[in-house]
Amino acid sequence: MRITTRFIVHLALGLVFWILASGLGIPIIVEGILPLFDLIVNENTEGLLVGWIFGGSTVVCIGLFGWYFGGPIGFIMSWIYQLSQHNYEKPIGLQKIYTRKGKLRMRYLLYKEVLQQLQALASTLQANEIERRKIEQAKQEWIAGISHDLKTPLTYITGYSTLLLNSQYEWSKEEAHSFLQEIHNKGIHMEELIQDFSLVLQLNHADGMLSSHKTAHDIVEFTKRVVADISNNPQASSYMLHFKTDTPEIQVEFDHKFMHRILQNILMNSILHNPEHTDIYTELSSEENVAVIRIADNGVGMSTEMVSNLFKQYYRGTTTDASSEGTGLGMAIVYKLVQAHQGTISVASKISKGTTFEIRFPKS
Repeated sequence: MRITTRFIVHLALGLVFWILASGLGIPIIVEGILPLFDLIVNENTEGLLVGWIFGGSTVVCIGLFGWYFGGPIGFIMSWIYQLSQHNYEKPIGLQKIYTRKGKLRMRYLLYKEVLQQLQALASTLQANEIERRKIEQAKQEWIAGISHDLKTPLTYITGYSTLLLNSQYEWSKEEAHSFLQEIHNKGIHMEELIQDFSLVLQLNHADGMLSSHKTAHDIVEFTKRVVADISNNPQASSYMLHFKTDTPEIQVEFDHKFMHRILQNILMNSILHNPEHTDIYTELSSEENVAVIRIADNGVGMSTEMVSNLFKQYYRGTTTDASSEGTGLGMAIVYKLVQAHQGTISVASKISKGTTFEIRFPKS
């Protein structure tokens, strides 16, 4: 029954009760109760007495109406005010609106839907507040980590440039070149950090609709080249990278730069967060309307918490004892770039069992 219909029924029953109470109360009092006290009602006082009885019954019924209809409204308003003060706990007196069997009392049953929606709203707001605090804490930790990550290369750049500018020493060409190489490397590292910040801001403001230059290409050949490039990276020298496909060609529309970033981030994460001699497998397959890329390793795996937070911004998880040197934005960028290609990405992992990423892109 809708709340409007229920309200009308309750109000109609209340009016019937008032009319019956007034209609029955007047003769009972005049003919039955007053004679017991030897009080005789004459024609002059009868009309006045009836008016007083009718007025008294009306006042009593108004009070009952206010208690019946207004009490639950007052409770609801106090609950809404409590929520507006960011207090999402159960309001005082919530148990009193239920019977011992756990059902709403009659006058609160009138506002059943409103109370249900308020309980759902309170639960949602409480969950959002907990999530907001987690994100805020992660953001603070991320800012502290990023400040350290930016400060470290700056320290190298300042230190080596100071050495080069020191007129008290005569550096050989080899020494000067090594100093300049370190400055160059640290500058590139800082540039990568800044590019991550810029890309995330761009993705957030564009709601995933990133301006890209998509063209139809063979995703198999492209992925094979990316795997080959990363296998030649000095950081990957102690890792076994494998490539496999069940079809020689799959046409997909994608942006070269962004697709390279997606594959590179996942593959490099598999290298950086796993011990040496870990096997990393990249497999492509073709399904009805999608191209599927699976990147799996037999490394240390991830906990349930890390899996659930992996694609969140500012999360700097690591599966090794070494401190994370990333921005905490890499996998969040991967997630948004996959979405920008109308694709999906999922991850499955278990501690000591390895990790598997599965990316699906629509075919051209």
